[in-house]
Parts: sequence; structure tokens; C-alpha cells
Amino acid sequence: MSANKGFLTAMLNEPFASSSASSYSHDTGMEPGDQQEDLPRPTTANPFRRSRNGSTSTSWRRRPKSLVLGEQDLPRRLSELAIEDGHHDVNNDAPKSADSLKGKIRRASLSLKGIVRRDRRGSEPAVDGNDVRPSTSHSAWHKLRQAASFRHSRTSYGNHGNLETIYSPVETDFPRFPVPGNGLAPPFIPRNTGAAAKAAAAWQNEHLGVARYYEDMGSFPESQNDRESGIGIALASSSQINVPMEQGASVIRKDFISQLPSELAVQILSQLNATQLVTASKVSRQWHDAVQDQYIWRQSFLAKKTGTYATGAPIQPGTGSGVPSIRPGNNWQKIYRAREELDKRWKIGKQARAVFLNGHLDSVYCQQFDENKIITGSRDKTIRIWDMHSLQCRLIIGPPEVVNDSSILFDPAGHPTHYALYPDNQRINASVPVTVSFPTHHSASILCLQYDDDILVTGSSDSTCIVYSVRSGYRPVRRLQFHTAAVLDLAFDDKHIVTCSKDCSICVWDRATGSLIKRLTGHTGPVNAVQLRGNTLVSCSGDFTVKLWNIDSGKVIREFTGHTKGLACSQFSEDGRYVASAGSDKVIRVWDANTGECIREIQAHESLVRSLHIDSISGRLISGSYDTDIKVFDMETGEQQLDFPGWHASWVLSAKSDYRRIVSTGQDAKILIMDFGADVPDVRMLESTRKHEGTTDICNAGFI
Repeated sequence: MSANKGFLTAMLNEPFASSSASSYSHDTGMEPGDQQEDLPRPTTANPFRRSRNGSTSTSWRRRPKSLVLGEQDLPRRLSELAIEDGHHDVNNDAPKSADSLKGKIRRASLSLKGIVRRDRRGSEPAVDGNDVRPSTSHSAWHKLRQAASFRHSRTSYGNHGNLETIYSPVETDFPRFPVPGNGLAPPFIPRNTGAAAKAAAAWQNEHLGVARYYEDMGSFPESQNDRESGIGIALASSSQINVPMEQGASVIRKDFISQLPSELAVQILSQLNATQLVTASKVSRQWHDAVQDQYIWRQSFLAKKTGTYATGAPIQPGTGSGVPSIRPGNNWQKIYRAREELDKRWKIGKQARAVFLNGHLDSVYCQQFDENKIITGSRDKTIRIWDMHSLQCRLIIGPPEVVNDSSILFDPAGHPTHYALYPDNQRINASVPVTVSFPTHHSASILCLQYDDDILVTGSSDSTCIVYSVRSGYRPVRRLQFHTAAVLDLAFDDKHIVTCSKDCSICVWDRATGSLIKRLTGHTGPVNAVQLRGNTLVSCSGDFTVKLWNIDSGKVIREFTGHTKGLACSQFSEDGRYVASAGSDKVIRVWDANTGECIREIQAHESLVRSLHIDSISGRLISGSYDTDIKVFDMETGEQQLDFPGWHASWVLSAKSDYRRIVSTGQDAKILIMDFGADVPDVRMLESTRKHEGTTDICNAGFI
């Protein structure tokens, strides 16, 4: 009993050893100088453990046999102090010792009240509204009695109580209905509700089952899943999705060919390519018949085969670029098949048939060709026109002393000097061309030429150019004369004819009248090549530079520098975006015409690059070199696609291509045709319907 008294006295003097007297002076009004007895701390277990039902707030009961309240004097004295405390210290004349004792009891009472409130977080409130505790259950007497109890109460889970964390004195309102757990948090089950507990347990089991399912699926736990997004959503694997169908299972099929209007079905089928159309034709007889519609094949062909690399617009049918004219008699299925085979051969590069055209007596410096003819210019001072299909020479234009010599047509044995020759030395298609000499003619080598449907323009070492009328049988129209040295290259469009010369200048002529418009100077070496696109002109020179000019102003727009030696050739893409140049440094450079940046540098040949040609439709770049090689590069990547080494016996002087062929000329006086369309079935269907100008106009002119 004396031990209990000592403990109670110590509790009143030192409510918490961890708190100083000054820390409580604000709450109790106690002065920091008030004396406190230094009593020993209790050595018993934590007096603030919960009762068996998990609550520190117990019902008010009188227990006369309590060890703490069994004494007579002490309870009576404490009762008086509690009553005085309840009257808020109305007796201000009490002795200081009594006031000190009252302060201690009040401080203990307030501290215990906070502990009881903090510990209520672990208790369950009464569900029934009639189960209300007496108001005395929260009095200082009850709290003091609870704190002084030595009974070892258990928690609501049946375990012995331990020292617990003291939380902030905030009362928590627990739900009156069961709440399932989430993640690591347990479910909330209200007291005295057996049915609710069962429902909560069932709910919790269902929740755990779903959680295990997502865990097995590799998803995040539900507590870590962002329900507002797709994060953590389990996805079925391909093995779960691609479940093999049972044999005989019904499959929903819709035959849109039979169910849709024929006009709409045709529009859908025309979106397929050739391979897909062939596959579709094997579905059924009805599909096969539908796919035979020529409109489907035509639309598919035009959609898939008219795209270009750098022309600025799709290919127009009938322009000689591998897209035939649209006319009723076309078999577009065969046309499509022929084009597919031709494109395949370009990729392989080993199925091109090579054939040489013989007839020139010296180096062939320049050439241009189309589907029907080839026109060449040579150091032998002649211009020759060849039929592309028969491979025969049809016309020779030159000075009278040359064309009137019989040796130009027959060799000493009397055999024709013009023929086609296969690589195995087999001669075919020998011919005796018409020879003609006009009063206006070149007296020296033909170094450059260009033609269209209306005119042919040639440039010569005699420093002049001659304009011929194609429609009148290549009769000369006028001579352009201003340069003081050899005309090395030329180009023209609908308005202008541009020529460049060894005299380091560029001349711009009016196409319609032949009058000189302006002379451009700026290069410090021979201007070896020019190319025209609209009012923009590109030129290259032996001074290592490439220049971009504005024809209207006559000013240099941009200069491309980077080559380390003189330049021999340059090209302009049809849309004016790219410039390619090459020369003695053996390197091909591709430039962005808008920025002047070198976007590609190709180590191309082992000797001077003499010729370049940009195929703006396919994106192929053709080069010819003094190393006797002809190469094909991809403009987009710079990668080499094809190589034809050693086909010429000497320097390659010119090399160009179209959708079907590569044609080159060289110092060996030969014309080489690499035909990728040879032996391709129906390849002639890809040609335009334009007349064979090389033959018809010559006949109309009276030469044949």
C-alpha cells in the first residue's frame, strides 16, 4: 500500500520526466520557480496500456478493493482537491502549498487527458447510440485511476500491450460500416456487428483474389496502380491472343465485291499494288473477274509508278518516262507487269543487255537519247542520228568534205561501216545512213548538243553554236556566234539558250530570235558545263568552283567550294533542289542548292570524272570516268548501286540514263547501250505514243 502511495505521489510531482517544468507553465499557469519534490520514478510496466477491449476509457465503476483507492485519507484529500479544481480556484486565499499541490494535480489531469485522447485512435466507438459512457468517465478521477492501474491489459488482438507511440491529440471518426483493406492496410470492422464482419471478410477475400490475378498477370499491385491511366494494366501476351481456332469453327466473312456497288468495289481494289491484285484474283472466280477490270490496274499503276525523286510533280503519262499515254487499247495489267520486271532488273543490275553502235570515226564527245532515237556528236565533225529500236544509223550531218567521202559509209572491203555489235563480236543490223551537208555547218569537233521536240542545238570547237529545226528534217535555222573559244557545253529551255566556253564566259541567248541577251563573267578558268532550271543557272569551271547564277540579274547567287581540282561536269536536278559536280579530284559532291551545303561526298572513281547525269525521276546518279568505268549511285544515300567497268576501251566522255537504258559514249568512237528492258515481255507498252521523229522527219525532208 505504501508503494502505491509513493507511486501516486511521484506521478503528481513528475507527470513526464521528458518534459521540463517550463514547458508546462503555459498550460497550467505554474511558475518556473515552483519547487517539486524529487521522487523516484516508478519501475512498473507502462501504466497507460489499453484495457482488454482495446480502450483506455472504461465505464465508471466503484471498486472499494482497489489497491490505489483503498486508503481513506488520501482519497478524501484528493476528492477535495478535485472539487476545488472544478470550481476554477475560487479560493484565492489558500496557502501556497495547497496551490502548489492543486497545480500538480491539474497538470497531471490535463496530461492524462491528452494521453487518453491520443490512445483512443486504437479503440472502437460504440455503434449503438444508447451505449453512452457516463460523463464521469472522462473526469480527472477516472484518468488518474486508469494511469495508476497495475493490471496487464491486452490489446484488441489478444496480445500483451507494449509501449505505444503517442500521437497528436486528434480524435478520429471511424466508419460505422465495414471497409475493405487496401494494400497493407487492414479492413475496418465495426464492433458488435457479426454480419458486417462477415461481409467485410468476404469483401476482403474478393479483393485479395483480384489482387492475386493482377499479380499473376505481371501487373502492379492494386494499391500502386494509377486507375486514371493505363499504367499497370495487364496486357495479354500473343500466346493468349492467338488462340488456335477449333476446326470447323464459324468465321464471319464479308464478300464486299458482291455486296458493294461495283463502282465502289473497283475503287477499293484500285488501292492495291500488283502483287496484292494477283493475290486478290485467286480468292474466287467473282474476284478474279472483278480484278480483270483495266481501270483497276491503270489506277494502281498510276498511283504506284508515277512518283519521282526530284521533279516537283508526278510523271505525266505519255512523256517518255516509262508511263504510257492513257488510251482505250492499253492492257494495263501487262504494262504493270512489264514495269515491275524492269524495276527488278535495275536493282539486280546483271540482266542488262549490252550492245555497241559503230560508225563514228573518232571520239564521241556528246549524246542525248529518248525512246526512239539517239543523237551523237563527234570529233569527226559529224552529227549522227540513230534509231533506238533498229539500232541503225539514219542520218549523218556534217561538212561537205566529210560526208561526201565514201569511206564514211563503207570500209575498204565494201562492208557498211555502221552496224550494231554485241559483246561476243556478233554484228547485227548493218545500215547505210543518209548523208547531208548544209551551208551552215560546223568546221570542227562537235563538243556538246541538246534537243527537244522542236530544235536541236550543237556547240563546237569552232566557237559557234547552230540551231536546227527538228520538224523540218534537222535543217539549220541560225548560228549563234560570240564566244572567242570552243563552246564546251550548252543548255536551253522555252525562253533561253545558254552556252559556256573555254573563254571563261557564259552567254545567254534568246531562243526565239537567237539574239544575245547578256554575257556572264566570274569564272577564272574554262567553263566546262552549264545546266538551266527556270531563271537559275549552275556552272562549273576549271577554277575549282561551282556557281549558281540568276539569269535575270546576271549575278552570282551562291558559290559552292570544296573541290580541290578543276571541275569537268555539273548537273542540276529538275526541281532545282540539288546540284552535283565532279572533276579531276575524282570525287562527286552533291550540294543543297538552297543553302550551299555539301550534303554528300562520294569517292567515285580512280581517275577524272568526265560525265554526270541526275535522273530526277528515279533518283539515280550516273557517272562516267577516264578510268573507263560507268557507275550508278543512289542520290538519297550516296551508295553505289551498279558498276560497269571496262566496257569502253578508253575514256568515258558521256553517260546518261532513262527508265530503261544507260547510254554512254567514249574516246573509242563507240556508243554503248545497256538495255535493262531487253527481253522483258511487253516492255514496248511502256513507251509513249509519240512518232518516231528520227525517221519520219528525215523522210519528210527528202533525205531518204
